[in-house]
Amino acid sequence: MNKKITDIGVRSKLIFKSLVESYLKTGEPMGSKALSSKISYKLSPATIRNVLNEINFHGLIQKGHFSAGSIPTDLGLQFYTHALLEPGSISKSEKEIIEKSSKMNNLLNEQEIITNTLNGLSKQASLVINNEKITKIRKIDFHKIDNHKVIFIIEHEDGYTSNRIVEIDENIQTEDLNSIGNFINKFSKSMSPTEIQNNIKIFIKSAKNQITNTSKKLLLKGIKIEKSQNTETFFVRGLPNLIKNNLETDLDSINELLSDIETGKMANKMIKALKKSKGVQIFIGSNTNFFKNTNLSMILSNYKTKNGLTGAIGVIGPKRIDYQRIVPIVSYMSETISKK
Repeated sequence: MNKKITDIGVRSKLIFKSLVESYLKTGEPMGSKALSSKISYKLSPATIRNVLNEINFHGLIQKGHFSAGSIPTDLGLQFYTHALLEPGSISKSEKEIIEKSSKMNNLLNEQEIITNTLNGLSKQASLVINNEKITKIRKIDFHKIDNHKVIFIIEHEDGYTSNRIVEIDENIQTEDLNSIGNFINKFSKSMSPTEIQNNIKIFIKSAKNQITNTSKKLLLKGIKIEKSQNTETFFVRGLPNLIKNNLETDLDSINELLSDIETGKMANKMIKALKKSKGVQIFIGSNTNFFKNTNLSMILSNYKTKNGLTGAIGVIGPKRIDYQRIVPIVSYMSETISKK
């Protein structure tokens, strides 16, 4: 946030906060007379107009259509949520609903329950994204089964062990087993699947004609990257609610959002945005690279479970979403998941 904006005086912040909260409730612009009657300070409309000019200078407000009043810009809404928002309290019943939705032991199997819960509590669209953990490989072993089969035993750092049987048409000779053994003997520390695969290519290239094509096949097929280890899983529910709520959200906005979700762009953007953040993050309209238009906002919070699974949960809604109510819901859901 621009330092000059955060240095705005207390009186200006109070007036701006009143303007934003009125806009979030009604969607209507506010003028100096309306603000003068609303705030606790005893200020004349003329004084408030001067304050509004200062706020406008920082790009936090703009004139409403067909009105002499003002409404917050996307930057203004972002400033409000960052510096002035006072989140409400989550109710006991809401806590119980969230806790009940997170009782399963396997987070990957409860995405539907989590999104349903957020969807029901917020009356907006909800989402869950898991950034699946890529564990390093600690040890590799192998055994010849018969003249055409070798089993590879791959042990990961988290204790997970996978077995892979490789079958080829050629007869497997002793020299082929020796070549595999020579590579594994170079395996002195834990490495990621990608690092191991790169090392196999280097090993094969450096060996040149000293190893057979059979040895190459066995190495490349026996020790390969599991595709499932390098993916994000993304769940979203309740997008029709954005249209039902009819708060400045149009079909073009929804279609663009769906396109980004289907192509994986949204998941990648979210993971990058949340990597260095803690707690609830709010992204609003044109003030974020999540959306191509200015009609949507997103309230997100990342999580990290005890077994290392990371990701984020959140709510997508119009810019005039009820931030005071939904921020604590998203926050508590994230905290509950992180305890798993």
